[in-house]
Amino acid sequence: MKINQILPFLAIFFLTSCTNEDLFEKYIKHVEIMSSDEFEGRAPGTLGGEKTKKYIADHYASLGLSSFGDSYLLPVNLTGLTLDESTSFMDLKVNGESLELVYRRDMVYWTKRQVAKAVVNDSELVFVGYGVNAPEYGWNDYKVDVAGKTVVMLINDPGFELQGEDFNGKAMTYYGRWTYKYEEAARQGAAGVIIIHDTAPAAYGWNVVETSWSGEQVDLSYADKNISRAPFEAWITLDIAETLFASVGTSYEEMKQQALSKDFLPVPITTASLSSNIDNTLNFSESHNVVGYVEGSETPEEYIMIMAHWDHLGIDPNLEGDQIYNGALDNATGTAAVMHMAEVFSKRTPKRSIVFIGLTAEESGLLGSAYMAENMPFKSSQAIGGLNMDALSYAGKAKDIIIIGYGASDLEVLMGWHAQKQGKYLAPDKSPEKGFFYRSDHISFAKKGIPVIYADPGVDLIDGGIEKGMEIANYYTENDYHQVSDEITDKWDYSGIEQDIGIFTNFINDLANSGEYPNWYENNEFRAIRDQSLKDK
Repeated sequence: MKINQILPFLAIFFLTSCTNEDLFEKYIKHVEIMSSDEFEGRAPGTLGGEKTKKYIADHYASLGLSSFGDSYLLPVNLTGLTLDESTSFMDLKVNGESLELVYRRDMVYWTKRQVAKAVVNDSELVFVGYGVNAPEYGWNDYKVDVAGKTVVMLINDPGFELQGEDFNGKAMTYYGRWTYKYEEAARQGAAGVIIIHDTAPAAYGWNVVETSWSGEQVDLSYADKNISRAPFEAWITLDIAETLFASVGTSYEEMKQQALSKDFLPVPITTASLSSNIDNTLNFSESHNVVGYVEGSETPEEYIMIMAHWDHLGIDPNLEGDQIYNGALDNATGTAAVMHMAEVFSKRTPKRSIVFIGLTAEESGLLGSAYMAENMPFKSSQAIGGLNMDALSYAGKAKDIIIIGYGASDLEVLMGWHAQKQGKYLAPDKSPEKGFFYRSDHISFAKKGIPVIYADPGVDLIDGGIEKGMEIANYYTENDYHQVSDEITDKWDYSGIEQDIGIFTNFINDLANSGEYPNWYENNEFRAIRDQSLKDK
């Protein structure tokens, strides 16, 4: 029986009373505390990160949540790499002359190899289109050997421009994500990897690139020191790319048009070469996912997961003035929601167990979720499904709830039913080309077949409609996302957050008190993995 078939028969226990005024005031206090200067931007491996983990764990303890083992803190070993700007360099030459690139203004660069020094000498440059090797789409941008060379590529995937049958139209696939591009280039043996930034297909401005890829870069610790990665990775601005392409008698637009064909052949940039030296300071640290649960009364071995990442970008001492990335919206709002729902369910006895997860190192590449998905304290088949919250909205009440990756799983049916009870409707992501489905922690669990719904705040505002909602959302993306200005202001309206948390709570309650196993829809990329895991349970 499917979820949509059982809805009329569910014994629905509405929990709106659990979001009473006193309890929701606690939620607001959680957001204020975790986004305060005292928490120093909540970066893993820092004093602020330690304070954040303790704050969440202490809250779980006060509620009497159960733990997996003797602690709510599940370790995640991390390696931080900080580039020495005084001795490191990226030297991009055109016709033998250095472009004299300025770090952060023109480019950012690093190595994912967990070593003190990484060097590239006089590497040839090759433009490889989108840098995609996707047999299922009949697409291969690596039709020549690029071993030992530096590959230059576009961001996103060809579908963004083609918007036709290739890939997923304007909606980004995983092939469009920067994570994939660096990984695939390494598999091809490239010495260096350069992605060209372009705001529309990237879905964020250069300001996000310069803040996210400068300062300490954190990754999971690897026994082989991540030597399989290319020794050099970078972003460059569109202006620098234009200079490169002009040197071989072409332009960014012309090269992009060439790259939109399955017959595209990589283009050597014969006028250019790259040399680099990267000196790193290595910082080995242990961060933690903060995990507690309420044990189920009837099927405790079945788990519903509620998750949000607690980390943010920390402090940048190179900034003038304010140096703290407080991360109020991203993601103190989501973390506080997990803590709030933990308090609600700690006072109830669901049939299934409910797990409350504060994930670390999301901002460093979904590291905490990746580690937990590989090292869960229960089998994938025991994970019934879950909810991911990554930034709730201060814009006030809306008529809609956005589902990132809409049309993925039948969890949407149950969420939609509860939204409708509150006079709201589910809506697909307004910008599927931005690839948000692949940019938050739920994707780590989806890769294991586990259905996790990523619910985002709506933009069809009661006061102002879609036009006003998009104006507020776009302002945040353009001005506050991954900036020190992501702070609480007197303009914040928590009423929409309160309503959404009530809907999410009722959704989880029903999932935890039913016997259903939600699944991905037929033909979804994760359906086969889920089906197999359920056969093996």
